[in-house]
This record gives sequence, structure tokens and C-alpha cells, in this order.
Amino acid sequence: MPAFNPRGVRNETRKTRRVFYVLLATLIFIVFDLVNASFAACASKAGYDHRPRIGLVLGGGGAKGAADIGVLKVLEELKIPVDYIVGTSMGAIIGALYASGLSAEEIEKEVTSINWKDVLSGEPSRQDIDYRRKREDYEILTGLSLGIKNGKIVMPKGFIKDQNVNVLFETLMLHAAGITDFDKLPIPFRAVAADAETGKMVVLKSGSLANAARASMSVPGVFPPIELNGRLLIDGGIVRNLPIDIARKMGADIIICVDVGKPLKTGKYLVNPVSIMSQMIDIMMKKNVDAQIRTLGPNDVYIHPELGELDSTDFDKSAEIDRIGEKAAREKMAALKRYSVSGAEYAAFAARHRRSMVKEVKIASVKVLVEGETKIPPEVVASRLSIKPGDIVNTEKLKEEAGIVYGTGDFERVDLDVKKRENGYELLVKAKEKSWGPNYLRFGVALESDFEGDSRYNMLFDYTRRWVNSLGAEWKTQLNLGSMTGIYSEFYQPLTVSHLFFVSPSAQWKRELYDVYAGSHREASYSVTSYSGGFDFGYQPWMYGEARLGLLYGSFRAKAQTGSVVLPEDHATRGAIVAKGRFDQLDNVNFPNKGYVAQFNFLSSLRALGSNDAYNKLEGSVVWAVTFGKQTFLSSLSAGSRIGNALPFYDQFTLGGLLDLSGLQTNQLLGQSMMLWRLITYHKMGHSFIGDFYLGGSLESGNAWQEGEKQFDLGNLRLAGSLFAGYDTILGPFYLAFGHADGGFNAGYFYLGRTF
Repeated sequence: MPAFNPRGVRNETRKTRRVFYVLLATLIFIVFDLVNASFAACASKAGYDHRPRIGLVLGGGGAKGAADIGVLKVLEELKIPVDYIVGTSMGAIIGALYASGLSAEEIEKEVTSINWKDVLSGEPSRQDIDYRRKREDYEILTGLSLGIKNGKIVMPKGFIKDQNVNVLFETLMLHAAGITDFDKLPIPFRAVAADAETGKMVVLKSGSLANAARASMSVPGVFPPIELNGRLLIDGGIVRNLPIDIARKMGADIIICVDVGKPLKTGKYLVNPVSIMSQMIDIMMKKNVDAQIRTLGPNDVYIHPELGELDSTDFDKSAEIDRIGEKAAREKMAALKRYSVSGAEYAAFAARHRRSMVKEVKIASVKVLVEGETKIPPEVVASRLSIKPGDIVNTEKLKEEAGIVYGTGDFERVDLDVKKRENGYELLVKAKEKSWGPNYLRFGVALESDFEGDSRYNMLFDYTRRWVNSLGAEWKTQLNLGSMTGIYSEFYQPLTVSHLFFVSPSAQWKRELYDVYAGSHREASYSVTSYSGGFDFGYQPWMYGEARLGLLYGSFRAKAQTGSVVLPEDHATRGAIVAKGRFDQLDNVNFPNKGYVAQFNFLSSLRALGSNDAYNKLEGSVVWAVTFGKQTFLSSLSAGSRIGNALPFYDQFTLGGLLDLSGLQTNQLLGQSMMLWRLITYHKMGHSFIGDFYLGGSLESGNAWQEGEKQFDLGNLRLAGSLFAGYDTILGPFYLAFGHADGGFNAGYFYLGRTF
């Protein structure tokens, strides 16, 4: 038996241990490699490639959100991929566009080229508005329309109509149509809004991308709230204007945030209730922003562009704000460069995440959905659409179609829900009826003074009941108080779904002052009381205009108020055939920039229909406007004449007043025929809280010829002109003017109301 050898045992033990350690190390390495490979595979699948996940947080601030674009340009330049995006208000808009696959350059091009004034006006092009609404522009009515429901006055949900904003976002994000899970966007995205009923934060992560972004910027009292999933949503800035925590919950390791908030105002700027209320909202927003900023770590990047006096409403300065955002990002380049990746890696990221904007679509089908209490038939909406299945249309055409439907005046918003199908795009037009309709109350005021003691005023109240029946009948009643007092009522009954043909009975009573001049001397003032009723058959080709043919019956009585008796005071009756028409394509009736309007009126008063006076009266006019830069030129020609017998005193032509042979008194010239040519020019000087401000002038030539004078004697034309300052206000056009007419006639004018 061999002797026991302790050293040999120890050697064997060491060998065994070595083998064990080698095997253990090998096993650990294999397990680590498998786990690492598993994480790498997951990271590669998510597009992270062993780098920290970047969350981009874009805060709210209205127009100041354009600074986000400048930041995005720098991130792309530094090759910093973004894994998550969260935005509030305008930050949600820019964020949604970037998350949907657009590059910073594309977003910059779109945002800075938008005509924000038109978009924020809320109205489609006036040329596309239904003529029933368009003709109301010639009344002295304000733009504010109040609803009447159950005997109560109901206000609109916002001061700014949001139709153009909604359709703009829908067409900008057309390439993301059909994606309802925001985690499936090229970059996962969240928009932050607030519940108007509870005040709680709502994080939007699914549904319509355009609606989510739009809901996030529903500034209370300015834009109407957006109803999504049974909730009324408003601007998320009041609960989370810089939603850093949301980006962390999505999985972001590193936060890059852009804060475009403004500092609080000092006491010298808090001078009225509006500024104080604005300060209260800013305090609320700053509190939640500061709380979020305190959560940032040393590796996060905080960017705060210095925007100075630039405000949240300065959308027309988007390009300037964009540059300031880029400058602010470049000042943080040292911190940002830590998250840059290689050119090849960023190219791969961009290839996975970039999408092309959709500018043109092939329509596979068209459907209409109407939401509301009145139950406007979808066929009526469909009759307004010109797009048909098989058509290939661009985004501008889609906007125009939505504008035409919205231009009927019956809808709070008209959305375009476009979904991609194998054979094209399915177009769903969703029209939501006004929640404060369909009965509306409007009011207006007109003032006129010549600074020499003569003045006129008028207040108008208009109550319109729409959709009295399924064909869209309307009952309009107007009450005038002031220099002209009266009441007018008209019932408009379409005969077809398309509203192409209609019938319209009407009745009116009015009393107004009627001045008679001898040269510049006013000889007498009369009070003329009239009653009338009529029945018209009409043709209305949608938004272009209308033509009518009908019967008119009435009676007149004139009573001298001051001066000598120069007109008959006898009672007169009238029965007449009337024909009239108007073709209206002006873009604005207060201070037009482009377009034209033409109209004619013919009246044949017949004894066979009960008239005391048999006569024929014909008149017409045309107005044409064109603008070069900020300078507008408007030319018009008006003419009228009797045909056959002389016109009675109550139906003669008149001239005189501002832009109507300026320098003469209102209606100073009276005649059996008249002609007036005007060339008006005005320059847009700027904008204030009152409205757009203009300086302009006019040249005018015309006359009115009495019985016994040579009619349309061009050698006997009067010359006149004016200089004026004007504002396009919510109450109508306002003028301060000086007018001069040949013969030494001068007049100053304070005028609120329409002059052409």
C-alpha cells in the first residue's frame, strides 16, 4: 500500500478548482452574452442601438412654439435621434408633425409659409361662402352670432372659429391618416390636454393625430374645446405646459426640453382686467412648469429661447421665432453633442422614421356624417361636394371642399377623415352642427355725421330661424331703430335638396326721413311711411349669387316734417313686377382686396296690378378690386334710369355722401336717372386691437338728372373726391374722411357703416 502524500492531494484539489473556475467563468460569460444579445436584439428592434433613449419635450406658447423648429434643425444637424416626443399646445402641433415622419426642414417650410391671418380668421374664403350668408355682409351686422335655444341666449364656445385650423392640421398630417395608436407613429408621441369639466390632465396617445394636437391647443375662451371620447378638452398648458414626466413614463433616459414660456409681467404692465387675467393664467402655467424643471437631472438638456417682446399671437413672425429657437439650441451644443451618433447610425434612424407628405390623393369613396340636434340631411351636405370617387385631388381642393360645406353657416366644424385603402383613400366628411344653433340673433349699428349738425344713426337686430323644415327653410326677421325705423320679415323655402331653386314671400313696414334739396340748400324734410309685401321665385347657384323674379305690392305716404311743401303728400299704392340679381365674388365687402360684384334691379310698376303710377325703373352696378402688395385699387360704375314714364318722388335715384360724390350732403342730388364712377385706393398701414387700419382716397364722377334735363349728359358730370382713414372693425368699416365736390362743396364725415 502506497504511502499517503498530502502534497499530491493538494495539487489535485488545485487542479479541480481551476477546472471549476474555468467552467464557472465560461458559464457566466455565456449567460452574460446571451442576456446582452437579448437586450441588444430588443434595443436593435426598437432602434436604440446601445444608446440612451432620448425624449423630446416641447412646451406650449402659441406662436412662440415655432422656436421648436429651430431646435429640431440643430438636433438633426448634430445627428441626435429622438425616441419619444411629448408636446403641449403649439408644442403638440410641431411634435405631432415631427413624430409623424416630417423633417425639420419640411415643417419649417410649411409653418412659415402659412397665411396665419386667414387660418386664424376661422372663415373659408368669402367666395366659397353660401350666398344666403354672403348677402348678410351688406347689412350693418357684426360678426358675432348668438344662439337662441329654449328661450335663452347661447354663446359660441370660442371667439376664434377654428375651422381653418382644424382642416390645416388634418391636411398637414394626411400622411399619418389611419394611424390611431401613437406608439405606431415613426416616433412614439403624446399630446397633453386638460379636461374642461374636471381640470385633470389628459394624455392623448390614440385616435386622430390631428384632433389630439388640436385639442392640446384649445386655449380657453379663444378656440372652442374639442370633444374626444366624451370629454371636452382644452389647452394642456394649464396642467402641464412642459410635460417632462410624461416623456419619462414613456421610457426616456435623457430629456431634451424646449420651454418657450414668458416671464411674468411686472406691475406697470398690469393695468386692466385683461392683463391681470392673463397674468393669473401665466402664474398657473409657470407653477407647473417650474415643478417639472426641478425634475431635470445633470444629463438632461434644458433649452429656453429668449423671445423678448415676441408674443404667443405673433404667428406672422414664425420665421423670426424659428431662428431664435435655433440660436438657443446652438448655445447648448456642448451638452447636446453627447447624444450624437455616427453618420451611418443616424442615416439608418432617418430611413426608419422619415415619411413623405401627402399632397395628392385618389378618392376611392365619399361618405358624409352629420352630427347634431337638427338632423340636417346628409344629402344636403353631399350636394355641396364636387369631389367624386375616382377623382385625384390635392390638399388645397380638400380644404376648399370643407370650406364650402362650412360656408353654409350651419356647422361648428367640418372635418376631413381620410383613410388609406387598397384602391385609394376613403373620404369621410364629418359635419358637426353648431351647438348654439339653429336659431341666431345678430345686431349691428351704423352712424353718420357731417360735423355740421346733420347726423343719422341706425340699429339693426336680426333674428334668423334656420332649418325650419328638412329642405332648409329659413325665416328671417329684422328690426331697425333710428333714422330709419321698420321691420322686415322673409321666409325662404328651397324647392330642392341642392337649394338651387327657391320661393320667398316677404313683408315690410318702414318709416324714414327724406330730405329735398335745392342746390346745397335743404328745402324740406319728409317722413315717408311705406308698407310692402312680395313673393319671389329665385335661382341660387350656391355661393355665386342669386336671381329673382317676383311680384311686389306696397303703399307710400309722405308727410312734411320741416320746410315748405315741395312733394305731394298724397297716399300712393304700387303693384309691380320685379327682377333682380347679384353675382358676388368679393373677398371682403368692407375693404375688398380682390374680386368683383355685379348686380341689377328692374321694376315695372303697372296700373293693372293696382299702382297709382305706371313706370319702369332699371339700375345696375359693378365693383372690381385688385391689390398689389398692400395697395388696393377699387373701381366701380353705377347707373340707373327710368324707362318710359317719370319716376314718382318715392322711387327716384339719389346721390351724395361719402364715396357717393363726396363733399355733397347725403342724398343731396335727386333725379330720374343717375350715373356714378369711382376709383378708390387705400393702403393697409397696420393692425391694432380695433382692426386693420387703412389710409386712402377716391376720385368720383357722376350726376343725377331731373325730368326735363338731358338724361346721361356726360358733359354735365360732377367731380368729387375724398381722403380718408379707415378701420375694418368688428362693427363694420369706420371712416374719418374729408370730401370735396366741384362748386365749392366740402364736407367732413364720421361714418360707421358700408359705403359700397
